[in-house]
Amino acid sequence: MNTELILSTNIQNIDTAYGGVRGTTLSSRHNMRYWQTVVDSGVRAIVELRDEDHSDRLCRMCEIHGIRYVAFPMDSHNVPNEVIAPRLQESFEIIDNGEFYIACAMGLHRTDMALYIYWMFHVADNGMKPPILRGHIADGKLVLDRLNNKVFRRLNSLYAYLMDNNVVHIPDRETFSQRKKDLIDFNRRHIPIV
Repeated sequence: MNTELILSTNIQNIDTAYGGVRGTTLSSRHNMRYWQTVVDSGVRAIVELRDEDHSDRLCRMCEIHGIRYVAFPMDSHNVPNEVIAPRLQESFEIIDNGEFYIACAMGLHRTDMALYIYWMFHVADNGMKPPILRGHIADGKLVLDRLNNKVFRRLNSLYAYLMDNNVVHIPDRETFSQRKKDLIDFNRRHIPIV
């Protein structure tokens, strides 16, 4: 995947993530002009995190360009864990394969959440670093109340659900708590300079 090419676009909040990229949804009218660049960069899968798309524009564009489209609704509290959990393994496999574009409306909060879930439940055991939480940084600081009310809120409820539903491997409670602390520490040390 040619990340330099796709990063050269003006797609809002575009950045690299685990062998792919993250950013705002490609179905917005502002981003439609970048489709050829997305195709030329080698994106093979698009993961859409919005729970509602009032058009099928993104799905159609993926079909036209031979890109795999995956709807993976995600948010801090409205989408039930029963909807998220069965889709975890597929989303992990897509991210593992790289060459993906993962997006929500702004490419920030839900995207942070999905990447953190990937790290927490799938690759942290392999020593991979946590993601930078782009949507939870303001004025050069990690916004902990936003992190607690969004990412950790979803993560805690999903963890409780997964304890009773063997969908993916989850860490023990002590490791789970430590990883949340590790995420905070990592992001405090690696806050991007804007």
